[in-house]
Amino acid sequence: MRNQASRRMALCGITAALMTVVMLLGSILPLSTYSCPMLAGALLIPILWEMGTKMGGLVYLAVSILSILMAPDKEAVFLFVFLLGWYPIARPRLQHIRAKPIRWVVKLVLFNLAAVATYAFLLFVLTMPDLQAEFADWTVLFLAGFLLLGNVTFVLYDLVLGRLGDFYVVKVRPKLFSTHTVDL
Repeated sequence: MRNQASRRMALCGITAALMTVVMLLGSILPLSTYSCPMLAGALLIPILWEMGTKMGGLVYLAVSILSILMAPDKEAVFLFVFLLGWYPIARPRLQHIRAKPIRWVVKLVLFNLAAVATYAFLLFVLTMPDLQAEFADWTVLFLAGFLLLGNVTFVLYDLVLGRLGDFYVVKVRPKLFSTHTVDL
């Protein structure tokens, strides 16, 4: 039993370190401003299954703080902090909404509020000059298209999180922990 607890805690620490490294890669790879926070958020899946939402929240918080302190791409960092990091923790509760259309409306409203809050924070609180210049060149129609594309990407992200969770439970979890129970 103690060996299983040690494995789970080691998984937690290694996953937090890997998530931090992924967030640090956000400034190195082109177009990774959006993909690195998504990948870092998806890496929470094993923590959520093995340790629960409280430990998942602590890992999210630790990675958020480390990313704010160390990662140079603040846009990617705050996309993780305000949106893509906490969403994998909230997703299982949102999945309990029985009516599928209502579930998707709630998810999309949460996404849009978080996306607008993220960019409002980046533009008006952090006052990032490069981002302000970029947004100043965009028309309202272009911004609406950008938000629409963000919604499509978010729906795909939600679907991928579901598939990754299933893959983890069916294929990976039995190999990591021999005495597991499937909690589907």
